[in-house]
Amino acid sequence: MKKTTILFLALSLMAAGSLASASPGDAGADATREFVVGMGTDEIELNPYKSIYAHEMQLFTALYEGLFTYDPQSLDPVRAQAESFEKSKDGKTWTFVLRSDTLWSDGTKVTAQDFVESWLYLLAPETNAEYAVFFDIIKGAKAFRTGKNKSRSSVGITTRDERTLVVQLDTPAAYFTRLLCHSAFVPVHPSLRGVRTWKPSAVIGNGPYLLSSMDDSELLLEKNPDYWDAPNVAVPAIRVMFLETDEEATTLFNDGQIDWLTDLADVDTLLSPESIQFSPMFGTGYYFWNASRKPWNDARVRRALSLLVPWDEIRTEDNYYAPTSVLVLPFAGYESPEGIDARDEEEALKLLASAGYPEGKGLPPLRFVTYESETHEANLALMEEAWQRVGLTVERIVVPSGTPIRDIRQQGYGLSFTSWIGDFADPAAFLLMWTSDSGLNEGGYKSREYDALVSRSMEEDGKTRLATLAEAEGKLLSDAPLLPLYHSLSFNVIDLEAITGWHQNPLDVHPFKAIGFGSPKARPFVALSGGATR
Repeated sequence: MKKTTILFLALSLMAAGSLASASPGDAGADATREFVVGMGTDEIELNPYKSIYAHEMQLFTALYEGLFTYDPQSLDPVRAQAESFEKSKDGKTWTFVLRSDTLWSDGTKVTAQDFVESWLYLLAPETNAEYAVFFDIIKGAKAFRTGKNKSRSSVGITTRDERTLVVQLDTPAAYFTRLLCHSAFVPVHPSLRGVRTWKPSAVIGNGPYLLSSMDDSELLLEKNPDYWDAPNVAVPAIRVMFLETDEEATTLFNDGQIDWLTDLADVDTLLSPESIQFSPMFGTGYYFWNASRKPWNDARVRRALSLLVPWDEIRTEDNYYAPTSVLVLPFAGYESPEGIDARDEEEALKLLASAGYPEGKGLPPLRFVTYESETHEANLALMEEAWQRVGLTVERIVVPSGTPIRDIRQQGYGLSFTSWIGDFADPAAFLLMWTSDSGLNEGGYKSREYDALVSRSMEEDGKTRLATLAEAEGKLLSDAPLLPLYHSLSFNVIDLEAITGWHQNPLDVHPFKAIGFGSPKARPFVALSGGATR
């Protein structure tokens, strides 16, 4: 496939007479042009029921599709595989009618039974799906996924005919269609249900693109001719390049070989700084304890150590764009609880004594696992200094770039770092993951009181529900299984005149189906092949 070639001006002047490629504005060029994405070298999990990372979910917007998908600008739910839907007067029964032309990428029919079988497979305890907890609003789903009820028929997911799916909820949920946009609710092909490791060559999806090839350096997606809305998919192919360094990524973007950089860029050498797209996100970065191991499983110990930290020196605007002491990004209608935001040595010492560690005596060394970062180094220095008051020593484990941090955590840890992006615009996107039986509860936090509050919220609606969720978050922050640091800021590099259909939004989700080509901006000292200097 041909791509527009960008050359530095000096080279363009030397070879101007021999350049004859089509210019970017030509319809013929766009008909064969690839959309090229640059992202980091993190591993790719192709199974949407096992994935938890944002970069994978971005790829899933190309490969898979559920009943609903996100509007690329507003994030409102848009009907996708569902042609129509209706809900009962009490808001508990939802009926979805699939489009008549929904097909898998192997040309076979996508049916309502595919959704039933896929969702029951996701909920099965042996699947251990990361996002199974999101299904708890469905009648019988929680009991089934936790093994308390092994009857498939007890789950409120049934079909009326080949195209009609009926879902029964435990309680009305006004946000249900938003939840259905999440990749956990896509169907998976019969040949992949129960398969532990998905090979790229075996992936069959139902989205706008096919997975053509994948290796350690790049991934290639090609337009799916069997997709129900194929005429409205503008880009014929997408190439995702896995890049090692910011410098390499920026050079390729400057040279016109990449259209979109995600979380990679050397801003000092970027030729078009106006292509940098910053946007507040519905996300939070935090340290979290291994609350499944002594003594970190004791809320008194966690809270005590948290109360010794000088948070005013860590959560600063010099360190973070939006420092925070809470998990859920505050928004209108949701009254955020108070987090731990100040030192209180007196309370800390009382808590340690009540937990059996007077003045910290008996506390084991703390194994701290993070990626290499100057900010983490500075934070840890302040935390270590504070914890010297109770004799706590820290062993720092630095994870090499490109190594899955989860693999290192499995070797043992006391405290680590992660960031979480809400998968739908609701506090439940953060709070469901901390319930005792959630597959997303990596730290192993357990609290009957917290579980009861989250469970109660599932039976409520409106302001009452939000108040209960705020109470649950307050309990979570008080028990300190996590130490919030900042609310996230998305960072992308993309020319929004050259690329259409890409919009900033709080989830940093950009459905590939919506993306198209526009007219590129001029960049300093570069020229387009074909003699179109800019």
